[in-house]
Amino acid sequence: MYKMLFVLGMIFAGLGTARASRPGASVECAAELPRPPMPRNMMDYAGQAWPSACFNDTEEQHFFIIGDWGGTFPHNTFPTHKGRPVNAIDDDAQVIVAGALAHVAKTSKPKFIINVGDNIYPGGIGVAGTCNPAAGEFEATGQAGIVMSNTYADVYKGSGIDDVEWWGVLGNHDFGGYYYSTHWDQFIFYTWSSNHSRWIVPALYWSRKVQYNGFSADFFFVDTNINDVKNPPDDPNHNICNNVHNSEPYPTCNGTTITSPETCVTWFQALWGKQQEWLQDRLNASDADWQIVVSHYPPNFGPASILWNEVFPKYGVDLYISGHTHWQQLMYKADGFGDTAYIVSGGGGGIYSEITPDLNGNDDAYGFVDVIISKKQLEILMYSHKAVLRNRTIVTPRTRTLGTSSANTIVA
Repeated sequence: MYKMLFVLGMIFAGLGTARASRPGASVECAAELPRPPMPRNMMDYAGQAWPSACFNDTEEQHFFIIGDWGGTFPHNTFPTHKGRPVNAIDDDAQVIVAGALAHVAKTSKPKFIINVGDNIYPGGIGVAGTCNPAAGEFEATGQAGIVMSNTYADVYKGSGIDDVEWWGVLGNHDFGGYYYSTHWDQFIFYTWSSNHSRWIVPALYWSRKVQYNGFSADFFFVDTNINDVKNPPDDPNHNICNNVHNSEPYPTCNGTTITSPETCVTWFQALWGKQQEWLQDRLNASDADWQIVVSHYPPNFGPASILWNEVFPKYGVDLYISGHTHWQQLMYKADGFGDTAYIVSGGGGGIYSEITPDLNGNDDAYGFVDVIISKKQLEILMYSHKAVLRNRTIVTPRTRTLGTSSANTIVA
């Protein structure tokens, strides 16, 4: 159980405090605050800071990571995938990974779970033409309620995860894969499906501070689906804004400027432009010990990679968390991103892995991640679908190359 820490100037104000010395001061958790009200439009909270979380106990602090997890029920039964044979692990991968996650959670006791998107395969919630970001409601008795219950709430449960929040982003399949007008707004509104919903995705991009006993972490959740946006005639099977599957008469998304494949492109471009400015402002203002970016796409994908090559060293981003590629991978000090570690946790089992899984779990095809966070280090544990520990890596804070300014933080 955690308490909420209210930092004036950050909660739904788009402001922060500059990281001057990574102080990591111990803070007494304030009284828990109610979550903000459901927005009338799912873009209303874009770029805002969700009320801070506070875990001031002295026990080891864990959080989990999972992505690309929401499969079709009953299980998939395709005989092959991309030329490789499919086995019993492939067919029930989501349930198997969920069982491994629940098993490890009994001892690790994660405080929250980072969800990197592609929540529902193959094409999110609903059908083309159902998107309605201005709905201002979660359709609990409709298809959205059925899908989220069957594929999420009824799958991820057990001692250690029953009341644990999931903080996340949307992937390209949540927007519809090769459609732009499925009911993707429902992934946002599901945050308000109950007064104590453990699903926290209040906007397409947002942030949250976590205060621990003696240190803190800032999490920045970024939408990088610009990577799957191309000119409408191009690559229709890998293009949210294509004009083949999104055929005439073109569907619209009420509450956005999307009325056609062409306006779909400009909408995503504008979204990405706003996020770049927002993220750099928030990173520059961060005074936390750890700066962690969460997104769906790995950092070496598409046009977004230009931003990561700049901001990782400039602002000292310590960890980048992603999915999309359907396997488990950790890179640290091994490529062009250098001292920024990045995780690809796309093996949640919602879709077949890129590689053949071993029946005993001695592989990186499917799985999840357990991160132990402290003031001095991140201990990253990569688990397979059979809860086999595949990799253990220690990550230390990255020094930023940009100078910092001072600012005041007021705690109430």
